[in-house]
Amino acid sequence: MLAVIGSPVSHSLSPLIHNRFARALDLPYAYMAFDVTPETLGDFVGAARALNMAGFNVTMPLKRLVLPYLAEDPGARAPGGAVNTVAVRGGGLYGASTDGSGFLLSLDMLDLGAGSGGALVLGAGGAARAVASALRGRGVYTRVAARRPDMFPEKYADERLPWDRIGRAARGAELVVNATPLGMSGTGAQFDDFEFLDSVGRGGIVYDLVYSPRKTHLLMEAETRGLRAVNGVAMLVGQAALSFEIFTGRRPPDAVVSETLEAVIRDTG
Repeated sequence: MLAVIGSPVSHSLSPLIHNRFARALDLPYAYMAFDVTPETLGDFVGAARALNMAGFNVTMPLKRLVLPYLAEDPGARAPGGAVNTVAVRGGGLYGASTDGSGFLLSLDMLDLGAGSGGALVLGAGGAARAVASALRGRGVYTRVAARRPDMFPEKYADERLPWDRIGRAARGAELVVNATPLGMSGTGAQFDDFEFLDSVGRGGIVYDLVYSPRKTHLLMEAETRGLRAVNGVAMLVGQAALSFEIFTGRRPPDAVVSETLEAVIRDTG
């Protein structure tokens, strides 16, 4: 058995994606979604061990809260001090993050990149840190805008700016990545305004890691400015392919990953 845990999690596309991977590779796994809160996380971990699950994905708000339950594993600490993938082996839990690598995989699948204008990452959580670190590792000049930029590790970004300077942070950027929950269904949290998008470089890309709803207010505002708008479905599929390999030891072929992305976009668009 495989699963995704978090709260809320009913909107998750992970079961659809992972179950397609399992069928394509003819593997006997079923993937389910469980609403797990910080208060019930310990109960779920106990059940995962007792049921000898192959593993589970972790989403908000559990990405850091799950760390105390994990065996020592360097992958559980990097990057950003959060995990989204936990493998269960011999009763032990081993964590990793596929956020950054999954994001880069999605850029490659969509033939996207950030040129000389660099990238702006919004947020300071685990996903923001993973994305910023991955972009920097690819040689992209990366700025971060956050409510508490001092809480964002300096090693993951070239510049860290406060949220009230988001317009300055976006100036000339060719890629803007929203790694906050702003605009996500069920949260009620929205951007105060979208004027910062006026500073993005011409022809720039606005990539919202949120995928529910498919088109957030941020993406709609980006399109009105002639910017390319991308939601988080591609990253989710990229993350899933890497997580599936960690769980099962089998990496879905590129053709299967691409077909799955097309199917998810078609069936849920």
